[in-house]
Amino acid sequence: MAGEARRAATLGLEATLLFALYVLTARLGLSFFAVGGVATPVWAPTGIALGALTIRGRRLWPVVAAAAFAVNASIGLPLWSAALIACGNTMEALIGSSVLRLLGFERELGRLRDVLALLLVALGSTTVSATVGFVAALTGGLHPREGFGELWAVWWVGDVMGALLVAPAIFVWSTARPRLSRHPLRWIEGLVLGVTLVLMTQVIFHRYPTLYAFRIVRGTYALFPPLIWAALRFEQRGTTAALLLVAILAVPGAASGTGPFSGAPPEDRLVMVQFYMGVTVASMLTLGAALAERRAALRARDEFISIASHELKTPLTALRLRVASAIEQASGWSNGGGASVERLARTLDACDKASRRLVVLTDDLLDVSRLAGGRFPLHLEPCAVMDVVEEAVGRLRDQAAAARSSILVEGAPSISGVWDCSRLEQVLTNLLSNAIKYGDGKPIHVRASAKEGWLTIQVQDGGQGIALADQERIFRPFERVEDKKRVGGMGLGLYIGRQIAIAHGGRLTVQSAPPNGASFSLELPLAAPASAAARTPA
Repeated sequence: MAGEARRAATLGLEATLLFALYVLTARLGLSFFAVGGVATPVWAPTGIALGALTIRGRRLWPVVAAAAFAVNASIGLPLWSAALIACGNTMEALIGSSVLRLLGFERELGRLRDVLALLLVALGSTTVSATVGFVAALTGGLHPREGFGELWAVWWVGDVMGALLVAPAIFVWSTARPRLSRHPLRWIEGLVLGVTLVLMTQVIFHRYPTLYAFRIVRGTYALFPPLIWAALRFEQRGTTAALLLVAILAVPGAASGTGPFSGAPPEDRLVMVQFYMGVTVASMLTLGAALAERRAALRARDEFISIASHELKTPLTALRLRVASAIEQASGWSNGGGASVERLARTLDACDKASRRLVVLTDDLLDVSRLAGGRFPLHLEPCAVMDVVEEAVGRLRDQAAAARSSILVEGAPSISGVWDCSRLEQVLTNLLSNAIKYGDGKPIHVRASAKEGWLTIQVQDGGQGIALADQERIFRPFERVEDKKRVGGMGLGLYIGRQIAIAHGGRLTVQSAPPNGASFSLELPLAAPASAAARTPA
């Protein structure tokens, strides 16, 4: 009961905050030039609604609808017209958040694909609100002197800029608590950057101070160096904060008739400054994402070197010790020392296990190299699924027993298809090995089934499970599940497994609800396409 009360209180607080921010920023936007009293090029609520529904889920859509209705009803529109506009605003946010989830959007904006997804949503979903608003104005008796075409354009521009300026800041700053630097120079640098941005924005869009050294600055190009500085030194958090600061100062300047757009009518000045900000936002976010990808690649390289050296050194050290022991035993045997054949056999068996571990690690590295180089052919042949499953399970039963676990297999012997059998076994071996490592000694279930031309193999363990935030991350190279136990491995198995599934035209996914274990599903077409023999996963 206490947990439910907390959740209800949290939801109520979120709804109240969202409603208040939406209404306040909407009133602020309408205080600027508004075509027909309803369409303004300054519309932050679009970004607020998109951020809220993407982060906190669709359950908040009634709050967006209620806030939009309250704003539109308060400016004198007929209630049915205000309701129609509110529907458009809500649909815009719902469509935008759904598309972002569908595209695998990550709020850190640390990948170019995330920035491109946000640009797509900002340009696309906003047409819904603009079009519905246009229809509401057309049928609601509004007669804007600027014309209905300009009303639609201004409405769309305002929504686009809300999505591009406000939503990125919400996304980036909501990902995790920012780490405050303890270095005074870092704070000084941030302060100098902020002062520079304010000064340059005032010079360009407000034309003061009036010193000649500042008056010779013409155009908007002078803002790019400090914005690039923000992207280079303060990553996407600094970039989004800097862009918001520039917009907050530039829009009032354009509205007052100063700056580079001063010769145009009021409505045109605001649209021009918003177009300028749109291009600037797209450019700076793209630069920030490219820099983030470069930093991530460097971190992955350093982590790979560290992990690879450790993982390769461990079996090498064991192999050296076992070989030295075997040499010592053989020497004692030849000198009449009486070393037992059984002891020597155990030592050589340990050498063999260490060498096989080295082979597996080396094969994983070679697979990653093949994937990176676009060379990952499959050798397709008829396979009996249960034969492959039993082969993989048989090799790992001793390892499972040592972990006080057991492997239970279910499936019809008649299931067969055309795949690369060795690669299929490689995926199953990796999934079973992970289940043994992370399964807390509980039984592991392997289920194989075929339906409507597809094979599904599930590997389910009873461990602590995988947090939702990690369920996509673990399929990237060199990524591992955070666990209290120090589990070995280079973090390549799931990445290679998914690429093998994709190469067959299938998929490898995970479902988990901690602490109730994890279930990995390998789904493949019963007959892999002939092109898979030469296909390289994208």
